[in-house]
Amino acid sequence: MLSLYPDDVGIILTYRCHGGCKHCLYNCGPHRSNEAMSIETLRDALTAVTLWPQPPKVHLTGGEPFLHFDLLLEGTRIAADLGITCYVETSAAWCLDEAATTERFAALQDAGMQMVLISCSPFHAERIPPIRTLRAIRAALATFGPQRTIIYQSSFLDVIQAFDVTRPTPLSQYEEHFDAEELGQLLWHGYGVLSGGRAGYALGHLIPKRPLAAFARTSCLSEMLYAPHSHFDLYGNVIPSFCGGLALGDWHTLPELIADFQAEQYPPLIDILIEHGPHGLALMAQEMYGYQPLPEGYAGKCHLCVDVRRYLVAAGDFEALRPQGFYEG
Repeated sequence: MLSLYPDDVGIILTYRCHGGCKHCLYNCGPHRSNEAMSIETLRDALTAVTLWPQPPKVHLTGGEPFLHFDLLLEGTRIAADLGITCYVETSAAWCLDEAATTERFAALQDAGMQMVLISCSPFHAERIPPIRTLRAIRAALATFGPQRTIIYQSSFLDVIQAFDVTRPTPLSQYEEHFDAEELGQLLWHGYGVLSGGRAGYALGHLIPKRPLAAFARTSCLSEMLYAPHSHFDLYGNVIPSFCGGLALGDWHTLPELIADFQAEQYPPLIDILIEHGPHGLALMAQEMYGYQPLPEGYAGKCHLCVDVRRYLVAAGDFEALRPQGFYEG
C-alpha cells in the first residue's frame, strides 16, 4: 500500500519554470510562484525517502530546478551523503552558453549527481529554442557520458530540429505539416502524453474524446497505492504517480501516512478514486455539488479526474486537492 517500494521519487523544488508546456502534468510555468524549497526542507524530504525499507532513487525536479541552482547543488550533496542515487531533470531553458552549461553540469557531478535527464519534446520547443536542448545534450554527454545522460525522448531529436532551432517552434507549425490525426498520433502516442494536468484541455482536440460513461469501469487503484513513481513537493504533499494537484498526505509524516494506508484509512477523495476511479468522483461531484460533465467528453481518465477536481476545489475545502497553485491560472 502507498507505494511501499517505489522505484523513483521526484522532489519538486519549485513549480516555476520558463515554459508552461501544453503537456505539463503539474501546471508549472512562469505564472507560478518563484517559491522554492529551503535547504532544510530539502534535507528533510531526502531523509524521508530513506525511511522506505528499500529506498528509491530520487530525481530533483520542478518546474525548472536550475532556477535555484545553489539549492540544487546542495541537495545533490545531501543526497550523496545519504547514499541516495540522485539525478536531475531539466528543460534546458537556462542553457544559453556552452561553457556555463558544462560548468554547471560539472559542479553537479562533483557534488555527487549521478545522472541528468534532458527533456526533448515539441512542447518544450514551443517556448525554448531547440538549440538550448542540443547544447544541454552536448554538455551532458561531455560531462556525464552517454550512460548517464538521459534524453527524454531521444526519438524526438529529429522532430525538434525540423524547423529553425534558434527560435521557439509553435505547435501550429507542426499542424501545417501534419493532419490532426497524424499529429495526434505523434504527440499523444509517440511521446506518450498523459491526459492529466494541462494536456486534456490544451491537446485534447488532437485525439477522439469519450463521454463520462466510457470511464465507468476505470480505476485508480494502481496510481494511488502501487505507483512505482511518485513525488514530494515543496509544500509537503505526497503526489501519487503523475497526478498533479492531488495529495495523498504529507511526506513530513511519511511513516504515519504509510501506516494509515496499510490500515486502508484514506482521505475521502482518495478513497473514491481507489474504489471507483474518476467516474466515481464525477458521480459524487454531480450528486453533491452540481458538477456537469463536459459535453465534448474527455481525452482520458486523467482529464476527467482533473476536470472534476477543478470543479470541486471551488466548491469546498478538500484535503487531497493540493497544492492550491495547481488550480490557479
